[in-house]
Amino acid sequence: MTVVSLLVLWVIAFMCHAALWPARYGLPVLPSAAQSMMGVTRFILPVLALGLAVEGQGSVMGVLLWFAALSFGGLMAASLLVLRGTIMREIRGEN
Repeated sequence: MTVVSLLVLWVIAFMCHAALWPARYGLPVLPSAAQSMMGVTRFILPVLALGLAVEGQGSVMGVLLWFAALSFGGLMAASLLVLRGTIMREIRGEN
């Protein structure tokens, strides 16, 4: 269950990062208050994930699990962004 929690935290952190760069990722521009909240969330969630990993698995295994979740979470977030872009192009009728 720790791995799933770490993956969810990392995917949310990466999606918050993507929301801060809307032009780069083709996302809608957020109001400044939401951007501030995304920036704080982008910092807090990885720290929370590290604490969760170290608490549940011990220091060495926890850090290794944290880095593994970082890698897979990044791949999952990138896949979600690609899927969103593909769906949006299909909706607009572009090839």
